[in-house]
Amino acid sequence: MAVKEFLIEEWGNLRELRYLQIDYNPARCIGCWQCYEVCPIGLWAPDFEHRVAKFTGPKGCVACRACVLQCPEEAIHLRVQKN
Repeated sequence: MAVKEFLIEEWGNLRELRYLQIDYNPARCIGCWQCYEVCPIGLWAPDFEHRVAKFTGPKGCVACRACVLQCPEEAIHLRVQKN
């Protein structure tokens, strides 16, 4: 692959990254809090009373996928949200 084609492809990937958002299904959460432990931005919080994780908001999320990869119940996904 030529450098120009590579850069065009990567530019497209980077443009799509800004539209990635967390899609969280708390009904699937088992309260292991691995998302809370691995999030570099600190967007997850344990809810000890209900034994689930709480996603505190999409602002600040860098779409690193750490929480997605760590969730054993697949309660967390990244999806493209274009408004």
